[in-house]
Amino acid sequence: MPNNHVKVALVVPRALVKKVKTALEEQNLLSKSRKITPFQDPNGDEQRPRMVIPTTTPLQGNDQDQELLPREIVEKNTLSRLLHQCDLQDFTDGIETLSYDAGLDESDPLDDHPIRRVLKVALAALPPDLLSSLQLSLDDLLNPFPSTYVVYPPMLLLYNWANTSPSWKKLLDTHPPRSPVIQSIWSRVAAAVGATHVAINASIPPRIEGSSGGEASIDNASAENILRSPINIMPIYGNFGLSPDISTPYGAHPNADAFQQAFWVKHTQNGIHQIWAPLYTMFSRGNIREKTRVLKLDSVLSCARMEIGCTAVDLYAGIGYFAFSYRKAGIGKVLCWELNPWSIEGLARGAQANGWTQRTFTHFPLGGDWEQGAMDSDFLIFQQSNEEAVEILEKLPPVPPIRHVNCGLLPSSRLSWGTAVRAIDKKLGGWIHAHENVGVGDIESKKEEVLAEMQEHLDRVDMGSDQKQRRVKCEHVERVKTYAPGVLHVVLDIWVDGGAGCDE
Repeated sequence: MPNNHVKVALVVPRALVKKVKTALEEQNLLSKSRKITPFQDPNGDEQRPRMVIPTTTPLQGNDQDQELLPREIVEKNTLSRLLHQCDLQDFTDGIETLSYDAGLDESDPLDDHPIRRVLKVALAALPPDLLSSLQLSLDDLLNPFPSTYVVYPPMLLLYNWANTSPSWKKLLDTHPPRSPVIQSIWSRVAAAVGATHVAINASIPPRIEGSSGGEASIDNASAENILRSPINIMPIYGNFGLSPDISTPYGAHPNADAFQQAFWVKHTQNGIHQIWAPLYTMFSRGNIREKTRVLKLDSVLSCARMEIGCTAVDLYAGIGYFAFSYRKAGIGKVLCWELNPWSIEGLARGAQANGWTQRTFTHFPLGGDWEQGAMDSDFLIFQQSNEEAVEILEKLPPVPPIRHVNCGLLPSSRLSWGTAVRAIDKKLGGWIHAHENVGVGDIESKKEEVLAEMQEHLDRVDMGSDQKQRRVKCEHVERVKTYAPGVLHVVLDIWVDGGAGCDE
Protein backbone atom coordinates (compact mmCIF):
# COMPACT_ATOMS: atom_id res chain seq x y z
CA MET A 1 0.00 0.00 0.00
CA PRO A 2 1.18 3.57 -0.55
CA ASN A 3 3.00 5.22 2.34
CA ASN A 4 0.73 8.19 3.05
CA HIS A 5 3.35 9.66 5.37
CA VAL A 6 5.40 10.58 2.30
CA LYS A 7 4.33 14.07 1.23
CA VAL A 8 5.24 16.31 -1.69
CA ALA A 9 7.21 19.54 -1.36
CA LEU A 10 7.48 22.00 -4.25
CA VAL A 11 10.79 23.55 -5.30
CA VAL A 12 9.79 26.98 -6.57
CA PRO A 13 11.68 29.99 -8.01
CA ARG A 14 11.68 32.87 -5.53
CA ALA A 15 9.55 35.00 -7.88
CA LEU A 16 6.73 32.43 -7.68
CA VAL A 17 6.77 31.73 -3.93
CA LYS A 18 3.95 34.11 -3.00
CA LYS A 19 1.72 32.95 -5.85
CA VAL A 20 2.26 29.25 -5.12
CA LYS A 21 1.87 29.69 -1.35
CA THR A 22 -1.41 31.58 -1.79
CA ALA A 23 -2.76 28.97 -4.23
CA LEU A 24 -1.90 26.14 -1.84
CA GLU A 25 -3.53 27.96 1.10
CA GLU A 26 -6.74 28.49 -0.88
CA GLN A 27 -6.94 24.72 -1.44
CA ASN A 28 -5.91 23.88 2.16
CA LEU A 29 -2.83 22.08 0.81
CA LEU A 30 -0.08 24.10 2.49
CA SER A 31 1.63 22.28 5.35
CA LYS A 32 1.18 24.19 8.60
CA SER A 33 3.76 22.17 10.51
CA ARG A 34 6.76 22.93 8.32
CA LYS A 35 8.39 26.16 7.25
CA ILE A 36 9.21 27.36 3.75
CA THR A 37 12.98 27.06 3.49
CA PRO A 38 15.70 27.90 0.93
CA PHE A 39 16.48 25.08 -1.51
CA GLN A 40 20.07 23.91 -1.13
CA ASP A 41 21.02 23.23 -4.76
CA PRO A 42 23.44 20.26 -4.93
CA ASN A 43 25.29 22.00 -7.78
CA GLY A 44 25.62 25.32 -6.01
CA ASP A 45 23.69 27.16 -8.73
CA GLU A 46 23.48 30.54 -7.02
CA GLN A 47 21.93 32.18 -10.08
CA ARG A 48 18.69 30.20 -9.67
CA PRO A 49 17.59 30.85 -6.05
CA ARG A 50 14.61 28.67 -5.14
CA MET A 51 12.52 27.87 -2.09
CA VAL A 52 11.00 24.62 -0.80
CA ILE A 53 7.27 24.84 -0.03
CA PRO A 54 5.94 21.78 1.87
CA THR A 55 2.43 20.57 1.06
CA THR A 56 0.03 18.12 2.65
CA THR A 57 -0.38 16.18 -0.60
CA PRO A 58 0.66 12.51 -0.35
CA LEU A 59 3.05 11.11 -2.94
CA GLN A 60 0.72 8.60 -4.55
CA GLY A 61 -0.71 7.69 -7.92
CA ASN A 62 -4.24 7.57 -9.28
CA ASP A 63 -4.74 3.83 -9.21
CA GLN A 64 -4.18 0.74 -7.12
CA ASP A 65 -1.04 -0.18 -9.06
CA GLN A 66 0.80 3.07 -8.34
CA GLU A 67 3.46 1.30 -6.29
CA LEU A 68 4.55 -0.54 -9.44
CA LEU A 69 5.26 2.72 -11.26
CA PRO A 70 8.75 4.26 -11.28
CA ARG A 71 9.15 6.91 -8.58
CA GLU A 72 9.82 9.54 -11.25
CA ILE A 73 6.45 8.87 -12.90
CA VAL A 74 4.62 8.93 -9.55
CA GLU A 75 6.19 12.31 -8.68
CA LYS A 76 5.41 13.69 -12.15
CA ASN A 77 1.78 12.57 -11.90
CA THR A 78 1.43 13.95 -8.39
CA LEU A 79 2.93 17.31 -9.44
CA SER A 80 0.62 17.52 -12.46
CA ARG A 81 -2.50 16.87 -10.36
CA LEU A 82 -1.40 19.26 -7.63
CA LEU A 83 -0.66 22.14 -10.02
CA HIS A 84 -3.95 21.58 -11.85
CA GLN A 85 -5.86 21.55 -8.56
CA CYS A 86 -4.27 24.90 -7.64
CA ASP A 87 -4.66 26.38 -11.14
CA LEU A 88 -0.86 26.57 -11.51
CA GLN A 89 -0.51 24.37 -14.59
CA ASP A 90 1.04 27.24 -16.58
CA PHE A 91 4.12 27.04 -14.32
CA THR A 92 4.92 23.35 -14.82
CA ASP A 93 8.41 23.97 -16.26
CA GLY A 94 9.45 26.18 -13.35
CA ILE A 95 8.43 23.90 -10.46
CA GLU A 96 9.97 20.62 -9.32
CA THR A 97 9.07 18.15 -6.57
CA LEU A 98 10.79 16.71 -3.55
CA SER A 99 9.34 14.22 -1.09
CA TYR A 100 9.54 14.12 2.68
CA ASP A 101 8.38 11.65 5.31
CA ALA A 102 5.91 13.46 7.53
CA GLY A 103 5.69 10.47 9.83
CA LEU A 104 9.24 10.67 11.17
CA ASP A 105 9.28 13.98 13.01
CA GLU A 106 6.91 16.77 12.09
CA SER A 107 8.91 19.29 14.09
CA ASP A 108 12.10 18.87 12.05
CA PRO A 109 12.85 21.48 9.37
CA LEU A 110 12.54 20.35 5.78
CA ASP A 111 15.96 21.60 4.70
CA ASP A 112 17.48 18.11 4.53
CA HIS A 113 14.31 16.29 3.40
CA PRO A 114 13.97 12.59 4.27
CA ILE A 115 17.61 11.55 4.11
CA ARG A 116 19.02 12.59 7.47
CA ARG A 117 15.87 11.67 9.37
CA VAL A 118 15.83 8.18 7.87
CA LEU A 119 19.58 7.90 8.48
CA LYS A 120 18.94 8.56 12.17
CA VAL A 121 16.41 5.72 12.28
CA ALA A 122 18.78 3.40 10.38
CA LEU A 123 21.73 4.12 12.67
CA ALA A 124 19.56 3.61 15.75
CA ALA A 125 18.62 0.16 14.40
CA LEU A 126 22.26 -1.02 14.31
CA PRO A 127 23.39 -3.63 16.88
CA PRO A 128 23.39 -1.88 20.27
CA ASP A 129 27.10 -2.23 20.97
CA LEU A 130 28.39 -1.46 17.46
CA LEU A 131 28.72 2.31 17.80
CA SER A 132 29.70 2.24 21.46
CA SER A 133 32.54 -0.21 20.70
CA LEU A 134 33.90 2.40 18.29
CA GLN A 135 33.27 5.22 20.76
CA LEU A 136 30.86 6.82 18.31
CA SER A 137 27.46 8.43 18.92
CA LEU A 138 24.55 9.03 16.56
CA ASP A 139 25.42 12.73 16.42
CA ASP A 140 29.01 11.89 15.45
CA LEU A 141 27.65 10.29 12.28
CA LEU A 142 24.62 12.49 11.66
CA ASN A 143 26.29 15.91 11.89
CA PRO A 144 28.84 15.49 9.07
CA PHE A 145 26.43 13.69 6.75
CA PRO A 146 25.60 15.82 3.67
CA SER A 147 22.28 17.64 3.79
CA THR A 148 22.12 17.94 -0.01
CA TYR A 149 21.67 15.16 -2.49
CA VAL A 150 20.15 14.50 -5.88
CA VAL A 151 18.05 11.64 -7.22
CA TYR A 152 18.53 10.54 -10.80
CA PRO A 153 15.95 7.76 -10.96
CA PRO A 154 16.61 5.16 -9.77
CA MET A 155 19.94 6.38 -8.26
CA LEU A 156 20.51 8.47 -5.13
CA LEU A 157 23.71 10.49 -5.49
CA LEU A 158 25.31 11.72 -2.27
CA TYR A 159 28.10 14.27 -2.03
CA ASN A 160 31.37 13.04 -0.65
CA TRP A 161 31.72 13.30 3.11
CA ALA A 162 33.14 9.92 4.16
CA ASN A 163 36.77 10.79 3.38
CA THR A 164 36.66 14.02 5.37
CA SER A 165 34.74 12.82 8.44
CA PRO A 166 36.85 11.05 11.10
CA SER A 167 33.74 9.39 12.58
CA TRP A 168 32.61 7.92 9.26
CA LYS A 169 36.15 6.87 8.38
CA LYS A 170 36.33 4.99 11.68
CA LEU A 171 32.99 3.26 11.03
CA LEU A 172 33.82 2.34 7.42
CA ASP A 173 37.31 1.13 8.29
CA THR A 174 35.78 -1.54 10.49
CA HIS A 175 32.62 -2.10 8.44
CA PRO A 176 33.23 -1.46 4.70
CA PRO A 177 30.46 0.15 2.59
CA ARG A 178 29.46 -3.22 1.10
CA SER A 179 29.27 -5.05 4.43
CA PRO A 180 25.80 -6.22 5.58
CA VAL A 181 25.77 -3.77 8.48
CA ILE A 182 26.37 -0.73 6.29
CA GLN A 183 24.16 -2.06 3.50
CA SER A 184 21.25 -2.08 5.95
CA ILE A 185 21.76 1.68 6.36
CA TRP A 186 21.86 2.42 2.62
CA SER A 187 18.82 0.21 2.07
CA ARG A 188 16.70 2.43 4.32
CA VAL A 189 18.15 5.65 2.95
CA ALA A 190 17.55 4.60 -0.67
CA ALA A 191 13.97 3.55 0.06
CA ALA A 192 13.25 6.98 1.56
CA VAL A 193 13.65 8.63 -1.85
CA GLY A 194 12.45 5.75 -4.00
CA ALA A 195 15.94 4.79 -5.18
CA THR A 196 17.37 1.33 -5.84
CA HIS A 197 21.03 2.39 -6.07
CA VAL A 198 23.25 4.74 -4.05
CA ALA A 199 26.59 6.27 -5.03
CA ILE A 200 28.95 8.90 -3.65
CA ASN A 201 29.82 11.59 -6.14
CA ALA A 202 33.23 13.18 -6.63
CA SER A 203 34.77 15.66 -9.03
CA ILE A 204 35.87 14.47 -12.45
CA PRO A 205 39.67 14.52 -12.64
CA PRO A 206 41.39 16.25 -15.56
CA ARG A 207 43.92 13.42 -15.65
CA ILE A 208 43.79 9.68 -14.95
CA GLU A 209 46.29 8.01 -12.65
CA GLY A 210 47.24 4.37 -13.28
CA SER A 211 46.53 1.70 -10.68
CA SER A 212 50.24 0.80 -10.48
CA GLY A 213 51.27 4.31 -9.59
CA GLY A 214 52.05 5.42 -13.11
CA GLU A 215 49.73 7.22 -15.46
CA ALA A 216 47.19 5.15 -17.36
CA SER A 217 46.15 6.50 -20.71
CA ILE A 218 42.83 6.64 -22.47
CA ASP A 219 44.44 6.71 -25.88
CA ASN A 220 47.72 5.01 -24.92
CA ALA A 221 49.51 8.32 -25.50
CA SER A 222 48.11 10.77 -22.98
CA ALA A 223 46.88 10.61 -19.40
CA GLU A 224 44.48 13.49 -19.99
CA ASN A 225 40.89 12.54 -19.15
CA ILE A 226 39.68 13.31 -22.67
CA LEU A 227 36.35 11.58 -22.21
CA ARG A 228 35.61 13.34 -18.90
CA SER A 229 35.09 9.89 -17.40
CA PRO A 230 33.57 9.95 -13.88
CA ILE A 231 36.16 7.53 -12.52
CA ASN A 232 35.88 8.83 -8.94
CA ILE A 233 32.22 7.98 -8.47
CA MET A 234 31.83 5.37 -5.69
CA PRO A 235 28.85 2.95 -5.86
CA ILE A 236 27.85 1.91 -2.33
CA TYR A 237 24.47 0.23 -2.78
CA GLY A 238 22.97 -1.72 -5.68
CA ASN A 239 24.58 -3.40 -8.69
CA PHE A 240 26.17 -0.80 -10.98
CA GLY A 241 27.73 -3.37 -13.31
CA LEU A 242 31.38 -3.85 -14.19
CA SER A 243 33.81 -1.06 -13.35
CA PRO A 244 35.10 0.68 -16.48
CA ASP A 245 38.51 -0.22 -17.87
CA ILE A 246 40.26 3.14 -18.05
CA SER A 247 42.97 1.71 -20.29
CA THR A 248 40.49 0.92 -23.10
CA PRO A 249 41.17 3.07 -26.17
CA TYR A 250 38.42 5.61 -26.63
CA GLY A 251 37.75 4.42 -30.16
CA ALA A 252 36.75 0.93 -28.98
CA HIS A 253 33.02 0.33 -29.02
CA PRO A 254 31.47 -1.81 -26.26
CA ASN A 255 29.28 -4.60 -27.52
CA ALA A 256 25.52 -4.85 -27.03
CA ASP A 257 25.94 -7.10 -23.97
CA ALA A 258 28.06 -4.47 -22.22
CA PHE A 259 25.40 -1.82 -22.80
CA GLN A 260 22.67 -4.21 -21.69
CA GLN A 261 24.39 -5.14 -18.43
CA ALA A 262 25.27 -1.57 -17.46
CA PHE A 263 23.23 0.44 -14.97
CA TRP A 264 21.45 3.39 -16.61
CA VAL A 265 19.70 6.37 -15.04
CA LYS A 266 17.33 8.99 -16.40
CA HIS A 267 16.68 12.64 -15.65
CA THR A 268 14.19 15.07 -17.17
CA GLN A 269 14.83 18.80 -17.54
CA ASN A 270 12.59 21.17 -19.53
CA GLY A 271 10.54 18.17 -20.58
CA ILE A 272 13.63 16.63 -22.22
CA HIS A 273 14.73 13.14 -21.15
CA GLN A 274 18.44 12.42 -20.77
CA ILE A 275 19.88 8.96 -20.10
CA TRP A 276 23.38 7.90 -19.06
CA ALA A 277 25.39 5.18 -17.34
CA PRO A 278 26.89 6.86 -14.23
CA LEU A 279 29.98 4.62 -14.10
CA TYR A 280 30.97 5.67 -17.61
CA THR A 281 29.50 9.10 -18.31
CA MET A 282 29.31 12.43 -16.52
CA PHE A 283 26.16 14.50 -16.08
CA SER A 284 26.00 18.20 -15.20
CA ARG A 285 22.71 19.17 -13.60
CA GLY A 286 23.92 22.77 -13.31
CA ASN A 287 23.89 23.31 -17.09
CA ILE A 288 20.10 23.64 -16.94
CA ARG A 289 20.44 27.42 -17.30
CA GLU A 290 22.16 27.17 -20.68
CA LYS A 291 19.90 24.36 -21.88
CA THR A 292 16.88 26.54 -21.09
CA ARG A 293 18.45 29.54 -22.84
CA VAL A 294 19.03 27.53 -26.03
CA LEU A 295 15.34 26.55 -26.04
CA LYS A 296 14.29 30.21 -25.98
CA LEU A 297 17.13 31.88 -27.88
CA ASP A 298 15.79 34.17 -30.64
CA SER A 299 18.56 33.15 -33.04
CA VAL A 300 17.65 29.48 -32.58
CA LEU A 301 13.90 30.02 -32.90
CA SER A 302 14.27 32.19 -36.01
CA CYS A 303 16.39 29.51 -37.70
CA ALA A 304 13.87 26.84 -36.72
CA ARG A 305 11.21 28.78 -38.62
CA MET A 306 13.18 28.85 -41.90
CA GLU A 307 11.22 27.29 -44.76
CA ILE A 308 14.32 25.48 -46.04
CA GLY A 309 15.04 24.21 -42.53
CA CYS A 310 18.38 24.41 -40.79
CA THR A 311 20.98 22.25 -39.07
CA ALA A 312 22.81 22.57 -35.76
CA VAL A 313 26.19 21.00 -35.01
CA ASP A 314 27.35 19.92 -31.56
CA LEU A 315 31.09 19.27 -31.51
CA TYR A 316 31.12 17.89 -27.94
CA ALA A 317 27.71 16.21 -27.83
CA GLY A 318 28.04 14.01 -24.73
CA ILE A 319 24.66 12.45 -23.96
CA GLY A 320 22.82 15.26 -25.74
CA TYR A 321 23.09 18.02 -23.11
CA PHE A 322 22.64 20.87 -25.60
CA ALA A 323 21.93 18.91 -28.80
CA PHE A 324 18.53 17.92 -27.44
CA SER A 325 17.66 21.55 -26.68
CA TYR A 326 18.31 22.55 -30.31
CA ARG A 327 16.01 19.79 -31.54
CA LYS A 328 13.34 20.58 -28.93
CA ALA A 329 13.44 24.24 -30.05
CA GLY A 330 12.60 23.19 -33.59
CA ILE A 331 15.93 22.74 -35.35
CA GLY A 332 15.22 19.93 -37.81
CA LYS A 333 18.57 18.16 -37.85
CA VAL A 334 21.47 17.99 -35.40
CA LEU A 335 24.92 16.60 -36.26
CA CYS A 336 26.83 15.33 -33.22
CA TRP A 337 30.49 14.49 -32.64
CA GLU A 338 31.45 12.48 -29.56
CA LEU A 339 34.35 10.17 -28.62
CA ASN A 340 32.94 8.30 -25.63
CA PRO A 341 30.90 5.29 -26.87
CA TRP A 342 28.99 5.23 -23.58
CA SER A 343 27.92 8.84 -24.09
CA ILE A 344 26.88 7.99 -27.63
CA GLU A 345 24.75 5.11 -26.38
CA GLY A 346 23.15 7.45 -23.84
CA LEU A 347 22.54 10.03 -26.57
CA ALA A 348 20.88 7.39 -28.75
CA ARG A 349 18.71 6.11 -25.88
CA GLY A 350 17.78 9.65 -24.91
CA ALA A 351 16.80 10.54 -28.47
CA GLN A 352 14.53 7.51 -28.58
CA ALA A 353 12.98 8.40 -25.21
CA ASN A 354 12.14 11.86 -26.59
CA GLY A 355 10.59 10.44 -29.75
CA TRP A 356 13.43 11.49 -32.08
CA THR A 357 15.24 9.37 -34.64
CA GLN A 358 19.00 8.91 -34.78
CA ARG A 359 21.73 7.12 -36.70
CA THR A 360 25.12 6.42 -35.17
CA PHE A 361 28.19 6.02 -37.35
CA THR A 362 31.25 4.20 -36.06
CA HIS A 363 32.54 3.83 -39.63
CA PHE A 364 32.38 6.69 -42.05
CA PRO A 365 31.41 6.20 -45.71
CA LEU A 366 33.52 9.09 -47.00
CA GLY A 367 33.29 7.77 -50.53
CA GLY A 368 29.59 8.61 -50.62
CA ASP A 369 28.31 5.08 -49.95
CA TRP A 370 25.61 6.14 -47.50
CA GLU A 371 22.91 3.71 -46.47
CA GLN A 372 19.50 4.51 -47.86
CA GLY A 373 17.56 6.66 -45.42
CA ALA A 374 20.60 7.40 -43.24
CA MET A 375 20.27 11.14 -43.76
CA ASP A 376 16.58 11.25 -42.78
CA SER A 377 17.22 10.99 -39.04
CA ASP A 378 16.86 13.87 -36.57
CA PHE A 379 20.33 13.16 -35.17
CA LEU A 380 23.43 11.99 -37.04
CA ILE A 381 25.98 10.88 -34.45
CA PHE A 382 29.64 10.41 -35.35
CA GLN A 383 31.92 8.48 -33.01
CA GLN A 384 35.13 10.30 -33.84
CA SER A 385 37.19 13.33 -32.94
CA ASN A 386 35.65 16.61 -34.05
CA GLU A 387 38.99 17.34 -35.71
CA GLU A 388 37.61 15.17 -38.53
CA ALA A 389 34.25 16.95 -38.67
CA VAL A 390 35.18 19.27 -41.55
CA GLU A 391 36.07 16.31 -43.76
CA ILE A 392 32.78 14.59 -42.91
CA LEU A 393 30.78 17.76 -43.57
CA GLU A 394 32.39 18.13 -46.98
CA LYS A 395 31.44 14.58 -47.94
CA LEU A 396 27.92 14.55 -46.46
CA PRO A 397 24.92 14.48 -48.76
CA PRO A 398 23.11 17.85 -48.69
CA VAL A 399 21.66 18.92 -45.33
CA PRO A 400 19.79 22.13 -44.46
CA PRO A 401 22.15 25.09 -43.85
CA ILE A 402 24.26 24.87 -40.68
CA ARG A 403 23.34 27.96 -38.66
CA HIS A 404 24.42 27.00 -35.12
CA VAL A 405 27.55 25.28 -33.82
CA ASN A 406 27.86 24.41 -30.13
CA CYS A 407 31.36 24.13 -28.62
CA GLY A 408 30.61 22.86 -25.13
CA LEU A 409 33.94 21.73 -23.68
CA LEU A 410 35.38 23.10 -20.44
CA PRO A 411 37.71 24.56 -19.35
CA SER A 412 38.09 25.76 -22.96
CA SER A 413 36.60 24.86 -26.33
CA ARG A 414 39.42 26.61 -28.23
CA LEU A 415 40.52 23.52 -30.17
CA SER A 416 37.11 23.37 -31.89
CA TRP A 417 36.86 27.00 -33.02
CA GLY A 418 38.49 26.47 -36.40
CA THR A 419 36.12 23.60 -37.16
CA ALA A 420 33.15 25.65 -35.96
CA VAL A 421 33.99 28.59 -38.24
CA ARG A 422 34.30 26.26 -41.23
CA ALA A 423 31.03 24.51 -40.44
CA ILE A 424 28.84 27.65 -40.42
CA ASP A 425 26.93 28.14 -43.68
CA LYS A 426 29.08 30.41 -45.87
CA LYS A 427 26.13 32.06 -47.56
CA LEU A 428 23.74 32.71 -44.66
CA GLY A 429 26.19 32.90 -41.78
CA GLY A 430 25.35 31.71 -38.29
CA TRP A 431 26.28 31.50 -34.62
CA ILE A 432 29.01 29.75 -32.68
CA HIS A 433 28.35 29.18 -28.97
CA ALA A 434 31.76 28.89 -27.31
CA HIS A 435 31.89 27.59 -23.72
CA GLU A 436 34.78 28.87 -21.59
CA ASN A 437 35.92 29.06 -17.99
CA VAL A 438 37.01 32.60 -17.19
CA GLY A 439 37.96 34.66 -14.16
CA VAL A 440 35.22 36.98 -12.93
CA GLY A 441 37.30 40.04 -13.84
CA ASP A 442 38.55 38.70 -17.17
CA ILE A 443 35.34 38.35 -19.16
CA GLU A 444 35.93 41.34 -21.42
CA SER A 445 39.51 40.37 -22.24
CA LYS A 446 38.41 36.77 -22.88
CA LYS A 447 35.74 38.03 -25.29
CA GLU A 448 38.32 40.01 -27.28
CA GLU A 449 40.66 37.02 -27.31
CA VAL A 450 37.94 34.71 -28.66
CA LEU A 451 36.91 37.21 -31.33
CA ALA A 452 40.48 37.74 -32.51
CA GLU A 453 41.15 34.03 -32.84
CA MET A 454 37.87 33.26 -34.60
CA GLN A 455 38.49 36.14 -37.01
CA GLU A 456 41.85 34.58 -37.86
CA HIS A 457 40.12 31.28 -38.62
CA LEU A 458 37.54 33.05 -40.77
CA ASP A 459 40.22 34.99 -42.68
CA ARG A 460 41.95 31.69 -43.51
CA VAL A 461 38.68 30.23 -44.77
CA ASP A 462 38.10 33.27 -47.02
CA MET A 463 41.70 33.57 -48.20
CA GLY A 464 41.80 33.94 -51.99
CA SER A 465 38.05 34.56 -52.21
CA ASP A 466 36.77 37.60 -54.07
CA GLN A 467 33.76 38.01 -51.77
CA LYS A 468 33.42 40.85 -49.31
CA GLN A 469 35.46 40.27 -46.15
CA ARG A 470 33.41 38.49 -43.55
CA ARG A 471 33.57 39.44 -39.90
CA VAL A 472 32.78 37.93 -36.52
CA LYS A 473 31.22 39.73 -33.59
CA CYS A 474 30.14 38.81 -30.08
CA GLU A 475 26.42 39.30 -29.60
CA HIS A 476 26.19 38.15 -25.99
CA VAL A 477 28.13 36.65 -23.10
CA GLU A 478 26.02 34.38 -20.90
CA ARG A 479 27.18 33.72 -17.34
CA VAL A 480 26.02 30.13 -16.88
CA LYS A 481 27.20 29.29 -13.37
CA THR A 482 30.07 29.49 -10.91
CA TYR A 483 32.59 26.81 -11.85
CA ALA A 484 35.01 27.43 -8.98
CA PRO A 485 35.69 30.32 -6.59
CA GLY A 486 36.28 33.35 -8.78
CA VAL A 487 35.77 31.36 -11.98
CA LEU A 488 32.66 31.44 -14.16
CA HIS A 489 31.39 29.11 -16.84
CA VAL A 490 30.38 31.46 -19.66
CA VAL A 491 29.04 31.01 -23.18
CA LEU A 492 29.98 33.52 -25.88
CA ASP A 493 27.46 33.84 -28.73
CA ILE A 494 29.63 34.66 -31.76
CA TRP A 495 27.99 35.74 -35.02
CA VAL A 496 29.84 34.75 -38.21
CA ASP A 497 28.96 36.76 -41.32
CA GLY A 498 27.48 35.10 -44.36
CA GLY A 499 28.75 35.65 -47.89
CA ALA A 500 27.04 39.03 -48.17
CA GLY A 501 29.11 40.26 -45.22
CA CYS A 502 26.08 41.33 -43.22
CA ASP A 503 24.28 39.77 -40.29
CA GLU A 504 20.60 39.22 -39.67
